[in-house]
Amino acid sequence: MWVRIRKNNVISIGVTDLGQYMAGKIFQVTAKQKGRESKWRSVLFSIESAKWIGKFRLPIEGEVFDVNEEVVKNPSLINERPYDSWIIKIRIEDVDIIKRTFKPIQEAYKQFEEEAKRVVR
Repeated sequence: MWVRIRKNNVISIGVTDLGQYMAGKIFQVTAKQKGRESKWRSVLFSIESAKWIGKFRLPIEGEVFDVNEEVVKNPSLINERPYDSWIIKIRIEDVDIIKRTFKPIQEAYKQFEEEAKRVVR
């Protein structure tokens, strides 16, 4: 999953290119309704493909600010343009929690990249 910080403490959430590739052709997206509360680790949205059903959660609390109805109606947009096809936007009180949550993941990714460069020459 990818997360993009927007204005007014709103974050956009979608599926990464690797995620859509591994899921295969996505044929259904189900998201929490606009205005609903998002609790810590509650399901924000789910996607279905022929080989996988995935539930997406984040350790945040907030309110569903918006749902991308275009993606809900045409889920294959995630396969075509994963970084343009956000699924849900959440308004949160503390945007810094996103930075703190993803910092260890970013550090692990850097280590993975370094190891990959060392192994693949």
